[in-house]
Amino acid sequence: MSNNGQCTISDLLPKKFEQMGPAIDEEMSVDPVLSQRRWPGLVNKTIARKATEAVRKSLQKSVFLILPAAWSRAPELEEYTDETKHPPGKEVTLHLGEHKFEIDYKPVVNVTILNMTRPLLRLKLILASQVRSAAIKIRDGHIVAIGECDLAIEAELKHLITDTDPPQESGFHLKLKSREVQLVEPFELDPPGVPIVRAKQPSRTT
Repeated sequence: MSNNGQCTISDLLPKKFEQMGPAIDEEMSVDPVLSQRRWPGLVNKTIARKATEAVRKSLQKSVFLILPAAWSRAPELEEYTDETKHPPGKEVTLHLGEHKFEIDYKPVVNVTILNMTRPLLRLKLILASQVRSAAIKIRDGHIVAIGECDLAIEAELKHLITDTDPPQESGFHLKLKSREVQLVEPFELDPPGVPIVRAKQPSRTT
């Protein structure tokens, strides 16, 4: 169990994380620069190792920096964007009960190969949280901090093929470890915080 916001996405990766080789091979075959050269097998392995390290580094981000973007879409938060009900500068604390949220996080992994830095991997991380209880601090229509909370998280990592528009998922798929997380001290978000999403209003026809 993790406390005080120290749980990062990389904590959910398997200890032996060496599964990026197929995704790297696929990206190199369509990269406009890398595909022009025939790379020895040893170089391919080195590239895969560097990419794996870069993936782990790109996921060294607290789950509490990602999850608020999902929580901001909860319907019960929308009223906090109304300045007539919640004047500017006034901070309120909302207590969430049981909820399940899911969000996509898409980091891009850059890898340096023979002095060439390439955006070699585009990933799709599906992060789900089963919230049992959470205190969310709101000010000026933004989530500005997370108070005490108790939740379970799980994640899946997928690879997006970058030469398609829009990017399509490849066959690479990795289900990460689940984790119980408790936050016992406030976790402050960088100002101005995460904006609360208003539901789209139906268009009027005349």
